[in-house]
Amino acid sequence: MNAPTRILDTMTELHRFLFCSANAGHAQWLSAALCDEGVVLQEAGRPAQLQQRIGDLDPQVVLLDFSGDPGGRIDDDSADGGFVGAIELAQMLKRVAPKLPLVAVGSMVRADGMKAAIRAGVHDFIDMHSTHEEALDVIRRVIDQTPPPSAVSPQRHGRFVVLLGARIGVGCSTLAAHLSQLGQEMVLGVHPDKAARAAKAPANKDDKFDASRVGHVALLDLGLPSGDGLLYLNTQSQFSFAEAVQNLRRFDETLVHTAVSHTPSGLAVLPLPLDLGDMRSVAAADALALTDRLRTFFDLVVADLGGFSNPAFVASLVRAADEVWLVVDQSVGAIVSLASMLRDLEAKGVERHHLQLVLNRYDPRYGMAADQIAKRFEISLLATLPDRPLAMLSATNQGKLILDTARSDPYVRALQPLVERLLSAQHAGAAAQRHSSGWLGRFMGKH
Repeated sequence: MNAPTRILDTMTELHRFLFCSANAGHAQWLSAALCDEGVVLQEAGRPAQLQQRIGDLDPQVVLLDFSGDPGGRIDDDSADGGFVGAIELAQMLKRVAPKLPLVAVGSMVRADGMKAAIRAGVHDFIDMHSTHEEALDVIRRVIDQTPPPSAVSPQRHGRFVVLLGARIGVGCSTLAAHLSQLGQEMVLGVHPDKAARAAKAPANKDDKFDASRVGHVALLDLGLPSGDGLLYLNTQSQFSFAEAVQNLRRFDETLVHTAVSHTPSGLAVLPLPLDLGDMRSVAAADALALTDRLRTFFDLVVADLGGFSNPAFVASLVRAADEVWLVVDQSVGAIVSLASMLRDLEAKGVERHHLQLVLNRYDPRYGMAADQIAKRFEISLLATLPDRPLAMLSATNQGKLILDTARSDPYVRALQPLVERLLSAQHAGAAAQRHSSGWLGRFMGKH
C-alpha cells in the first residue's frame, strides 16, 4: 500500500521505517513490534520507483524483505531464491543514500536469506520468528549508531552567489547555467578536452545519474521567464524550489539524492514551480533557511533571480549571499532598469559595496564603456562577458551550452577566472572552518 505523504506532518516526534515488501502480514508484524519507536510505512515496487518514494517519505531506517516469501517480493525474477529485488534495492540505496541504515527482515532458519542479506551489505537483521522486544532492540541499536543529519557534513558551508538581471533578457539565466555547469566540471576535475568529447557524443536518455557526483554545485533556477535554466541545461525536473521549501523539515542528503533533479555531470537544479502562484506561499525566511541548508550539501550554490518580481524576497536572499552579481548589458533599457533596481535594493537595506557589476554581451563598439557604467552607479566592476550571439544560438538550438559546443569560445574563457575565484574563496573558507573546528572552536560555537 502507498502511504499518503500528508501523514508525515503528524509524525514529527516518531521515527519512520520504510518496509519495502508486498507482504502485508510481515508489515503488520513489524508495525506491532516497532510501534513504541515509530511508524512502519509499507511500499512495494521496483527500485526505480522506490527511489522517489524514499525521497518523499524520508525514512530513518529502510527495512528490506529477505524472507524469500513470494508474497513479499518487489521484483518479478524468481532467480537467487527470490532475493533479487531486495539485493538490487540495497545496492541502489547504498549508491544514492549511503548514510541511510538498511535492516534486513527474514528468518534465521533460511540460510540463503541470511547470506543474501550479508552480501547486500545491510546494517542488521530482524528475525521474524523472534519476539517484538528483540526486533525493537535491533531498530534501537541501529538508530543509536546512526549519526544525526546535522553531524553528516559539519565542515561544509558552501558559497552562495546571487545573480540579478537588471531586466528580463540581459542573459542572466544563460550566465547562471554556464557558471553552474562550469563550476561543477571544475570541481570534478573534468579536463576540457574530455568535456568536449563527451559533449559531442550522442545523448543517451537511459543514462543513470551517478549520485557519487553530488555535493558540488547547485543552481536555483528562479529567473524569469521560468524554466530557462532547465532549458539551457537540457534537463527536466519534477521537484521545485517551492516543494523544497515545503519539505524543509526533512530536507536532507537522501532528499537531495532522490528528489532534486541533476544533470549528467551531477549539477543539481531547483527550478520555479510550474504554477508560479505556488511561490506566493514561500516565505522569505523559509527560502533563506533552504539556501542555508543547501550550503551544507554543496560547495557552490548559484541563484538566478533575473526578472524575479518580489523585491522583499530578492533583498532577503541578496543580504544572505556571499556575492551578488548585477547582470546588465549596454542597452538603454537595461541601464535604466539597473538604476531602478539599485533604488529598490537600497530601500531594503542593501548597500552598494555588497554588489558587483557583470556587463554581459559587452562590445566596446556599442558605446558606453564598462568602467563608465560602473563609475556612474558606484559599483565595482567584476567582469565583462563578450557578445557571442551566433555561438550562443547555435549551442542552444542543439540543446547544449556553449561549453559543450565551443570550449575555447571567448565567453567560456571569460567565465573561467570567475569560477576559479569562487571555488578558491569557498575552499579558503572551508579550510578556515576546519581550522576552527577543534575543541576550542566547538566551545566557542556554543557561546
